[in-house]
Amino acid sequence: MDYLTVKEASELWNISERRIVNLLNHNRIPGAFKTGRRWNIPKDTSKPIDKRTTYSKEQIDKKIMVVAGINSEIGKELTKILLEKGYYVIGLYQQENTIDEELYDDNIELKPVDYFDRSTLLKAVDEIHGDISGFVFMEIYFELEDALDFDYDKFENSYKVNVFAANLLVRELVKKMNFESSIVIVNSIEAYRGSFGASAYASAQAAKVNLVQTFANVFTEMYGVRVNSVASGWIGGVMESDDSFNKAKNSIPMKRLGYPQEIADDIYLMLTRHKYTNGSTLVSDGGYLSMDEQSKTEDLDSGKFYRILDKFFGETKKGSEMWITSTMMDNEWNEDPAERKFIQSNFDAVDRGVKMHRIFLFEKEKAEEYKKNKYIQRYLSSNKIVTSFVDINELRKNRPELLKIIKEGWIGIDDYALLVDLPSDGTSRGYVTMNKQEIKKAKACFEELRKLSVPLKQIMK
Repeated sequence: MDYLTVKEASELWNISERRIVNLLNHNRIPGAFKTGRRWNIPKDTSKPIDKRTTYSKEQIDKKIMVVAGINSEIGKELTKILLEKGYYVIGLYQQENTIDEELYDDNIELKPVDYFDRSTLLKAVDEIHGDISGFVFMEIYFELEDALDFDYDKFENSYKVNVFAANLLVRELVKKMNFESSIVIVNSIEAYRGSFGASAYASAQAAKVNLVQTFANVFTEMYGVRVNSVASGWIGGVMESDDSFNKAKNSIPMKRLGYPQEIADDIYLMLTRHKYTNGSTLVSDGGYLSMDEQSKTEDLDSGKFYRILDKFFGETKKGSEMWITSTMMDNEWNEDPAERKFIQSNFDAVDRGVKMHRIFLFEKEKAEEYKKNKYIQRYLSSNKIVTSFVDINELRKNRPELLKIIKEGWIGIDDYALLVDLPSDGTSRGYVTMNKQEIKKAKACFEELRKLSVPLKQIMK
């Protein structure tokens, strides 16, 4: 590599030698190093931007924004905003993907790249000329994983796109930016939660959180460029029909998925406003992360708990599945108005087409006593509710680990909610959780109980 002396750089850039030495002493010229008393400045280094200068609109011929992932739903919405604001957009997209017709515009320059290949990314950067006003990285690589047949290539590919490509493009494009420029890396709230089926994606997003902070430390001082992130929550659109997306609504305080244009608005604001925000992440998730860490309510008294039971039973739709364990607590199956209303809601739900399987756990010797209960008789006479029995004494003897999960019993609704009973101590009746790990454990326990169960009618002949 060829190097310039301080004097040669001064003549080339039209900056005083004293100013260049000051920049060198503050590490403002990348790649420069000292041998003895002599500074060596890489010949291909761009002229440093003077942080003391503020550029007016008239001083900028073209306001250029680079968008990596322009063909995504959020990318297209962001591009609409940028064009309306008078920007010239350079869009990068994975080369084998089909470009939507709406992106063919005189003020959009499309560049196919291979995010898995460093050379094509470097080539794309080299072809971008002029001062860049902003850069947005929103390209993602997402693949569901099989824990029993793990694909290590897909794991590495996730990092190549989500982390390595982001790192390369930021480090190269920042050299072409001015003091008013800004970088936004689009992230996911998966960065803040573990993942059952996408460990590569989730951990890559977490890596980007740290990268944003690191970039802000280094490049704001070096080039005056702000670097921030927008962490997106569950977004509707292309995947709105996906069951997991629809079920996610129940874990979002706003009770809906986000819209691509909402995230695009947030990105635009981070690019062009928030001038004193740097190294930060704006979370745009409808309140999803603000839920309790365990995604559960506090322990609820009887009044609140029954109101929530009524809400869930009343809103659960045809085709949903309820899987329920009942431990026949002393305060169940009585004449309490709230309990009677709850029992009625069971039958209303199955009349709407909800599939219900209830497993009763009690000592077999009590069957004669319980079969006289009119509410038990009502369950037995229903042809829409599957009712089964497991001897609790047999569980104590042979499967005590299941009792630790069952405790006082619970109501599971599909794979997204668990309404959990608490011991009857006069203070709390139960709680509601949407914690995936707790639901998964309860569902597995229920499947084990099914294997051990017999029809309730068989016990209560």
